[in-house]
Amino acid sequence: MKRVLILMAAAFCAVVPVSARRPEPGTTTALYKQASTEDFSRIRAAGIEWIEVALNQCYRGVPMEQIVPRIEAMKAMVDSAGLKVWSVHLPFSRTLDISAADDSLRRENVAFMAKMIRKSGLFSPQRLVLHPSSEPIADEQREQRIENAIASIRLLKQEADAIGAELCIENLPRTCLGNTPEELVRIVDAVPGVGICFDTNHYIGGTTGHFMDVAGRRIRTLHCSDFDFVNECHWLPTQGDIDWREFVSRLHDIGYDGVFMYEAIKDRSSQKRLSPEQVAASYAGIFNAIE
Repeated sequence: MKRVLILMAAAFCAVVPVSARRPEPGTTTALYKQASTEDFSRIRAAGIEWIEVALNQCYRGVPMEQIVPRIEAMKAMVDSAGLKVWSVHLPFSRTLDISAADDSLRRENVAFMAKMIRKSGLFSPQRLVLHPSSEPIADEQREQRIENAIASIRLLKQEADAIGAELCIENLPRTCLGNTPEELVRIVDAVPGVGICFDTNHYIGGTTGHFMDVAGRRIRTLHCSDFDFVNECHWLPTQGDIDWREFVSRLHDIGYDGVFMYEAIKDRSSQKRLSPEQVAASYAGIFNAIE
């Protein structure tokens, strides 16, 4: 029996190279509501080098004149903690919508997002994550909103190119644009060079495997968290219903070569915010079980 298990493990390793099975871990700065240098240093001390900078921490509920200074302060804290920035999650809200039906509002939102992309250049990110819309979106408006989003993404890709980052559009739940892999692929394929950010806890209309089958190599970055396939939960991976072994195998199948970026915020049992140590333990548990 022991020999059989060893042979099975050897066969798995032969199919899935270690480098492909074990992308480096990362976590979002949104792990903390109001982060400090000490908080970021704790992330690094937990063995996590990569982060995603969540610009909403510098944008939501902040006077316009304070947004840029807060971004600059975030950059100083990241550098002080010795962290590396894999991605920047561009700001989002109900009103900050690049698919807005009102053309003047859409132009205003795109201009602001372009400014945020230029400022994101401070972090030298490899990826930029962008929401294609907010919600709700009525069925009769959907086609026009898709076209609006594509037009906006086309403009914002130029800004991303200018700072050397790959623009990635995130799948979203409910009535948002990109709530199915088919719709999201339609959007990103309309703008060559744009990728997908696969948020594992946003696709509620089907299986994780189906999303990856459809999106394939367009998936260029991740938001990893767990849920119950009913609504987004942002639980720690392995606390919900996603099969993480299968997920990692699918990452290998599509040739994913990026960071295993956590966007998990909440512990399912306690409902409290997660610690960096919990994130690191979850990552080790997933990959140690495979190896």
